[in-house]
Amino acid sequence: MAAKSRARRAREQDSIQHPNIEPGLLRIFRWYVAIRLGIGVLVLWSVRADPDPTNPRFPGGGVFLFGLLMILLVWPWAQRKLGRMFLPVALALATLGPIVESAQNIVGRLDAGLSPNEALADYWQPFFLLWVPLLLIAWQYRYRAVIVWAAVTTVLDAGMAIPPLEAQGANMQILSALVLARGVLFAFVGLFVVKLVGGQREARSALEAHAAALEELATSRERNRMARELHDTLAHSLSATAVQLEAVKALWVTDPAQAKQMLDQSLEGARTGLGEARRAIQALRASPLEELGLAGALRHLGSAVEARSSLTVDCSIDDDLGEIAPHLEQAIYRIADEAMTNAARHSRANSVDVLLDAKGRHLVLEVRDDGAGFDPSAPVPNGHVGIAGMRERAQMVGGSLAVESAPGGGTTVRFEVVAAR
Repeated sequence: MAAKSRARRAREQDSIQHPNIEPGLLRIFRWYVAIRLGIGVLVLWSVRADPDPTNPRFPGGGVFLFGLLMILLVWPWAQRKLGRMFLPVALALATLGPIVESAQNIVGRLDAGLSPNEALADYWQPFFLLWVPLLLIAWQYRYRAVIVWAAVTTVLDAGMAIPPLEAQGANMQILSALVLARGVLFAFVGLFVVKLVGGQREARSALEAHAAALEELATSRERNRMARELHDTLAHSLSATAVQLEAVKALWVTDPAQAKQMLDQSLEGARTGLGEARRAIQALRASPLEELGLAGALRHLGSAVEARSSLTVDCSIDDDLGEIAPHLEQAIYRIADEAMTNAARHSRANSVDVLLDAKGRHLVLEVRDDGAGFDPSAPVPNGHVGIAGMRERAQMVGGSLAVESAPGGGTTVRFEVVAAR
């Protein structure tokens, strides 16, 4: 139970909104910042514990900026307050960190009496560290943002590194050319990354459209199959029963014995038709429920949604659900299916959490996404009947369904029902 509680808290931590951030991008960014901050703290500690006068280092500014960035990445309140500015601010801090640390090293070494060449001993490090924000910007935004970032980075680096070196009489032609060449290289590589990401997004959109078309086709075929089956079973049975009852009505006075015999035949035909109708309705139940059970079917559903979309689906399902009536299993499965489908198609979410818990006879299904959200009080667009359908399913089995959402705040679908065991 403790492990499940910790996992749930972790999911709640990750459910903070990051509008328009590509799936998986934030996780990679966090790992980079954590590693860079750890290295910076170790360097700061070693410098203070055993300073080297021949190669003094001043990592304080970089450690401060990356520490601030780490707080921003893990503090939900700050992320909610920044909203859509969250990623630009984070990338700005990730860019400033290496440049400020490099400038501090140059100024500190010059003040310590080292030569300009000695002051530039670690100047190569920002070149590699700046690749991370470059790639993230190219992956997330358009090429215009890459150009602006490359230009601002070049001007900022030159403005912080060149003046103190020039004051010492150093020749700045080579350094200026190096800074300019680095900016051009960043812009050139950024163009390739933007093109690559654009092609990947187009392929993903085409794949999602293809998967949706296949799903619609499969649904249409299944509906046609069930329509034919109901026509061949229930409709024929009801038609035959209606004809027999008309004959019973005509013979009721003139030939009661014959009327009674035909009435018995009508009853038998009605029972046969009822059995066929039940078998046809039973065929409507999702086959994963029959093969895998409710818990397995929900996990299979989550895997299917992951395969056809960019979502990460995390299923936390109580394996000790006990025996649940088939109609409740069907309702839970269909509501979860509709909620996950809505998240994949409309929410622009990165992840979806599916929780199913049983406390005695009380069953709770919760499907949460970290997408763009919506205003539940706004009029429902034409053709969007998913939420209404989920409410109808919940009411049919005696349960309740609540939808909590807000623009930029994700969506939570919560279904509760008291199960008859």
